Amino acid sequence: MLISALLPVFLLALPSTSTAASLPVRSITWNIRYATSSPGTGEKPWWTLFCSIWSDQCRMPHVQSLLSSTAAATSNPTIIGLQEVLSNQLSDVKSGLGSSWAHLGVGRDDGVASGEFSPLLYRTDVFRVLFSETKWLSPTPDVVSFGWGAGSRRVVTLGVFEHIASGKRFIAANTHLDNVSGEARSEGIKVVVSRIEAAEAMYGNALGVVLTGDFNSEPGGDAYATLKGLGYLTEVWESGATRLGTNQLTYTGFTTVGISRIDYCWTGPVGANAVSVQQFEILGNVVDGVIASDHRAVVTDLTIV
Repeated sequence: MLISALLPVFLLALPSTSTAASLPVRSITWNIRYATSSPGTGEKPWWTLFCSIWSDQCRMPHVQSLLSSTAAATSNPTIIGLQEVLSNQLSDVKSGLGSSWAHLGVGRDDGVASGEFSPLLYRTDVFRVLFSETKWLSPTPDVVSFGWGAGSRRVVTLGVFEHIASGKRFIAANTHLDNVSGEARSEGIKVVVSRIEAAEAMYGNALGVVLTGDFNSEPGGDAYATLKGLGYLTEVWESGATRLGTNQLTYTGFTTVGISRIDYCWTGPVGANAVSVQQFEILGNVVDGVIASDHRAVVTDLTIV
């Protein structure tokens, strides 16, 4: 594989805001590109019958390989947030990860299985889910809807997780902001934060937060600036954590050249001493010679304090 493996992080215990021990966690966020029926230049199909013989002719096994190897490269519990995932792709991803993996989230076009998911994936033998929801990024988040001139329906998937072995709890949220409307991105991220804050209110304001997603907004751009301006979460690039590898950009198209940085992991709440970030890396998206997606995955090793 043409990716660098992240090694497990062994950390000294940090001061805790709860009775449960600090919990090291790996976060992976990746836009895996939806399974289009009309692949563009340089893009392999997600899967065809020929791929069972020539795996270099499709993307699916390479997405599976990168996700499973990155999760397996650490002994720490892992949470995965994906974007642009159709129902069949979600089944394929979970099959590649193994039977212990489950997901939170629904299709954005009907609240069940139609359209893209922005799922959170986790191991059922490692985490229990105390609460979960999918909300639409619109003025009417409880119903299937478009928001603020968006080109597509957009959602946030949120879960309150409890580590089975330690009892440590935290909130994970995952989203994919609109690619058409800047207003939809800026207003949408406010909806995301409001849902995280609501979960905090239900389960305790000391919970750590991990937000992942494709923002379709570069650093300093509309949604990025809006979230930063709220002063609630910190993007890992600005956390003081160690950046591994040489990649700086997350969107490449189906080329090997980086175009922009629009995929992120944010942690917080700011000032709560609830999450400590140790290191992160933007992985390569060329796996065994195949461009697995038009985005690169962002992997973050952090501790829920």
